[in-house]
Parts: sequence; structure tokens; C-alpha cells
Amino acid sequence: MSEFVFKTDIVRQAHEYWRSKCSGDRLPRRADIHPEEITRLLPYVFLVDVIGDPPAFKYRLVGTQINQWAGGEHTGVSVNEREYGPNWQLIHDIYMSVLSKRAPVYSEYSAPWRGRDFLWYERIIAPLSSDGTSVDMLFGALNIVPRSQA
Repeated sequence: MSEFVFKTDIVRQAHEYWRSKCSGDRLPRRADIHPEEITRLLPYVFLVDVIGDPPAFKYRLVGTQINQWAGGEHTGVSVNEREYGPNWQLIHDIYMSVLSKRAPVYSEYSAPWRGRDFLWYERIIAPLSSDGTSVDMLFGALNIVPRSQA
């Protein structure tokens, strides 16, 4: 049973998939995430590399639906003011929270995308770890919440 109350099946299924890859206290690895197992979710999924100390974040993969909503390709973009834009600090802080908790973080937001700020979305961001302990990548999914549920 999830500790989160999801509004869309996409985000709920992404969280359930991540949980299915956990083993006890050991976090899943990137190698545990198999795209062929989540083909329906892929347009809504993103992967973020955690780089260095202090941590910086760079999008390794951003699903096609997310890029469409955001109005451009975000794969390869770093989460900083120059590349990400004015909302970078909020995103950076949420990603840091996932690192410190070593657990998923759920959130709902008004979309920060230019010309699409009327959209409301929910998002799950979960930690991945090459060694099962240290978070070195983030697995996430987001989906637009219907107006009737926002």
C-alpha cells in the first residue's frame, strides 16, 4: 500500500514499478529499470543523473510527453539557472530532498512551462543507486491532473 494518494494512473504505476524493484533496504539500480516493462509509462518518465559533491542534476532522459508539455527537449539539460531557467532552485531542492531521504518524494504543482502555466501536474521522484545505498540517479514520472481533480 502506498503512502501517497495519486490522482493519475501513470504516476501511481511508476511508483509501484519503482517499489517492485526495491529489495529490503536496498535501493533499485538503473539496471533494474527495464523500458520494455513500462512501455506505456515511457512518455511520462524521466531519469536524472546525480553528479558530484555537492550534487548537481542533469536530465539523462525525458519522456516525449513531458517534452511536449514543456515546449522543448529537456534531455541533457542541467538543473541550474542558466540551462533550466527561473524555477531551477525549486526543482534542485526537491531533488536534494530525495537524496537526503533516500525515498520517493511526491508533489503537485502548477506547471512552470511558458504558456502552459495553467496546467496542474503530479509527480513522483524516486532514488536509484548503483551500489544499493548511495543515490546516483533519480527515476521520476509526471502527468497532468485533470482540472476536476486539481
